[in-house]
Amino acid sequence: MDALVAHVNREMPKTLEDLRGLVRIPSVAAQRRGIAECVRAVTGLLGGAGGRVTTIEQDGASPVVVAEFEGRSPRTLLFYNHYDVQPAEPLEERTAEPFDLTQRDGLLIGRGVADNKGDLVSRVAALRALQAAGGLPCRIKFVVEGEEEIGSVHFGAATRAHADLLRADACIWEYGERDHQERMHLVLGMKGICYLQLEATTARVDLHSSFGALVEGAALRLIWALATFKEQNGRIRIPGHYDRVRPATAAEEAAVRQIPPDVVEGLQRQAGVETLIGGVRGPDAVRQLLLTPTCTVCGVWGGYTLEGSKTVLPKVARAKVDFRLVPDQDPHEVARNVRGHLDAQGFHDVALTVLGAEFPYRTDPADPFVGVVRRAIEDTTTRPVLIYPTSAGTGPMHDIGPVLGVPMVSVGAGYWNARAHAPDENVRMADYRETILLIADVVRRFAEAA
Repeated sequence: MDALVAHVNREMPKTLEDLRGLVRIPSVAAQRRGIAECVRAVTGLLGGAGGRVTTIEQDGASPVVVAEFEGRSPRTLLFYNHYDVQPAEPLEERTAEPFDLTQRDGLLIGRGVADNKGDLVSRVAALRALQAAGGLPCRIKFVVEGEEEIGSVHFGAATRAHADLLRADACIWEYGERDHQERMHLVLGMKGICYLQLEATTARVDLHSSFGALVEGAALRLIWALATFKEQNGRIRIPGHYDRVRPATAAEEAAVRQIPPDVVEGLQRQAGVETLIGGVRGPDAVRQLLLTPTCTVCGVWGGYTLEGSKTVLPKVARAKVDFRLVPDQDPHEVARNVRGHLDAQGFHDVALTVLGAEFPYRTDPADPFVGVVRRAIEDTTTRPVLIYPTSAGTGPMHDIGPVLGVPMVSVGAGYWNARAHAPDENVRMADYRETILLIADVVRRFAEAA
C-alpha cells in the first residue's frame, strides 16, 4: 500500500492532465458532438496504459471501446464506463468553463468529472499504480460506451454480439457517491426506464381563445390524459403496470432497512421539499425510493409561454413522461400498456412515441463480490458503507449482467454535491485520490479471492 500511495501522489499531475484532456472534449451524445474525438482520446488513454484496445462499430451508433490488460491471475474484473456527457446548458448558471478542468477550493470542476470521465481516468490511474507496484494481480477489461446519457440505445446489441470479448467474473459499474454523512454508497442495481413523448393535436391551426366555448385546446386535452396515469398517493393507474413486479428478496429488504432515513431527509432539505408522495416518512420513504416503480411528467409544453398575454387555443401540446421500473418489468410492455390505457380512456388521438427503454437489474446482496468491495472500502477509506440494492436511477446494467452472468457493484469518486447533469459538475480532490487507491485495493482483493 505504501508503494501505491507513493505512486498515486507522484503521478497525480499526469492523472489530472489525462482527466483534463477528456473533459475538454465536448462529447455530448444528445447533440452528436465530439464523439469521434473522444473515442480517439479514450483509445489513447487505455492503450497508453498497456491495454489491447478494440473498437466496436455499429451503424448509427457511437463506438464502444474495449480494452484488455493481462494479469497474474486468470480471473477477470470488468470496468464499465461511458465517455459521453450531458449538455453544458444552462451556460449562464456556471461559474467555471464546462469543457475544461478547473481546480478551485479543493474541487475538480468540469462537465464529466463526476459522470463519468472522472471515474474512467481514476480507474486507469489505479491500474498504473498497480503496474508500478509489481504488476496487475488479475486480468482487467474496460468497456466504455458513448450513449449512456441518451439511454444506451445501441449498447445492448454490442454486448450481446461481443459477449466473448467482454467475458469476465465480476464488474465494477460506473460511479459512486459519498452522502451528507460521508458514508460510501455501494450500489448493486439500477431501475429500468420507459421514456415516452405524448402529443395531443386538436386543430390544424392555433385558434382565438374565444372559440373555447366550442373547441378544446390541445394543452387541456393533454392534461386530462396525463391526469389518468397516476393517483396522488403515487399509485400508477395503467392496467397491468404492477403485474410483473418481482417482490424484493429478504436480502434486498434487509439492505433497505439498514439505510438510515436521513438519506432521504437530506435530499428533502437540499431540494426544499416539505412533503413526499403519499406522505411517506422514515424507512418507508427509503423503501419507496428504491423498490417501487414511478411515473413522472418530466415536461409539458404547448401554446403561448412567453412574456405577457396571448389568448389562444393551442393546436398541439406535448409532454415527456418517464416510468422508472423495477425487476421484472419490461419497458416495451409498459409502453404498450400506456397505449392501451390511453385508448381505453378515450384518448385515441393522443400520439405516443417511445424515446428510451432500459430494463432493470439487481445483483444479489449476498454475492461474495459485494463483500470483497465492501471490505476494501472499509479498510482503504475507513468510511461507513451503506449497501443499496438498487439505485433510484437508471443505467444499462441489464446489458451486461444477464449477458455475462456476473455480479456488478457501483463505486467511485462522487459525493452528495457532485452536481452531475447540473452546472459546475465536480468531485472533491481528496475523494478523487481516495478513489484511485480504493480501486487498486478492490483489484488486489478480487484477485486474492480466487
